[in-house]
Amino acid sequence: ESVAKKLLGEAGIPILQERVARTAGGAINAAAEIGFPVVLKVDSPDIAHKTEVGGVVLDLRDAAEVRAAFEAIVMRAQAAKPTARINGVLVAPMIREGVETILGVNVDPTFGPMVMFGLGGVGVELYKDVAFASAPLTPRRAEALIDAIRGRAMLEGWRGKPPVKRVVLVDALCCLAEFAMAHARTLQSVEINPFIVSKHGGFALDALIVTR
Repeated sequence: ESVAKKLLGEAGIPILQERVARTAGGAINAAAEIGFPVVLKVDSPDIAHKTEVGGVVLDLRDAAEVRAAFEAIVMRAQAAKPTARINGVLVAPMIREGVETILGVNVDPTFGPMVMFGLGGVGVELYKDVAFASAPLTPRRAEALIDAIRGRAMLEGWRGKPPVKRVVLVDALCCLAEFAMAHARTLQSVEINPFIVSKHGGFALDALIVTR
């Protein structure tokens, strides 16, 4: 995840200030630098779905909670995936506000990079509310991709909530399409889930890149 986010950040997709910590003490220091509350996530190239192995702990408010979470995450990850390489944990700010979306790319052998957008989080597998468009994307085509999902009302202000900053989604989708075009020969897929967006902006909270 940390490497994927670095590459996507360099491509223009907004990411949060985060730290990779290899020890509990390092995680505590990173949390103090970032500012509480924080999120801890297992950092491993061999664990794609961190929540399924108990590799994510949210809303940690002090050093004691960070230490306990670090130890629990590493223990659970090792138990679930004994052969996995575990670099440590990723320490990130806790983000509470916004709509969870998913941004992705799949490089089709016939059509080339196909960009995906939809509502994200764990609900994406349940509702499957996603739409696709071929890369590259113009801002107008990115807008049309956003409007193609059934749940677009969530972005426009739902149940009294303010509308999200759509331009952030448009820019991120265009940057992702450019990234996919530049790496189409070696890239298999990209998944940014969730990309959380609010009235203030948006960030990639999790990312996975698969190469051929």
